[in-house]
This record gives sequence, C-alpha cells and structure tokens, in this order.
Amino acid sequence: MQIAIWKPEYSVGVKSIDEDHQKLFDLLNQLFESMTKGKGKEIINDIISELERYAVFHFGREESYFRVTNYPFALQHIKEHQYFKQKVAELKKDVASNKGMVAPDVLGFLSDWLKNHIAKSDKAYEDHFKKFGVV
Repeated sequence: MQIAIWKPEYSVGVKSIDEDHQKLFDLLNQLFESMTKGKGKEIINDIISELERYAVFHFGREESYFRVTNYPFALQHIKEHQYFKQKVAELKKDVASNKGMVAPDVLGFLSDWLKNHIAKSDKAYEDHFKKFGVV
C-alpha cells in the first residue's frame, strides 16, 4: 500500500536527484505500510537511520550543484536542508527516549517535506540546473 506515488511532475530534470527523491518516497511508503500492519514501531529506527544517510548523501549532492552553478537561492535552500537534519535528529531523540507515537510524526514530517520541499523548493532550481547542463 502506498501513501505517496512518484509522478513525473516531481522530476527536477536531474536523474540522480530524481532517484534520490524516489528513495524518499519509498521510505515514506515503507513506513506507512508498516504502520497499517501495526508494525511502525518496529521499523522506525531503520527509517530514521536511512533519513540520516539520505540527508548527508542527497543534500551533499544538491549543495555541490548549487556551488558549481552558483545557484542564487542556495542559502535559503540550505536552511531547509538544515531544518530537515534538525528534525530528524529530534525524531531520533524521541525514539531513543521511548516517546510514544513517533512513527506518525515521521510520516507527517515526510509527507510535508515531499509536498513543500521537493514539489516547490527543489522544482525551483530545475531551470537553473538545466541552463548549466546539470542532468
């Protein structure tokens, strides 16, 4: 069962970034499916660990493209990346402290990130990257 489905309109025209984004869709769907089976608590540590790795790898990739192309909105975009990392760290602490209901918090956070960051902030650099031949 899927809660988020990748659509062509989410593409930013850069294959590696689109593949990274699709990974985030997969994580969201894995968490949702586990929660529908009453197993969200069992998978949450793996999801959060994967989100930490995603942040380092994916944001590093995007930010390197920002530097290479002198993306004019890089600072604001990087602040959004920092927010993501901070939020994941908070969620990790919640899991470690055995705070209840963390899986729904992660699900909500990721859903919001897909709608607002990928579909808006990331789409904003599509034309800029194309202009510089980033594909």
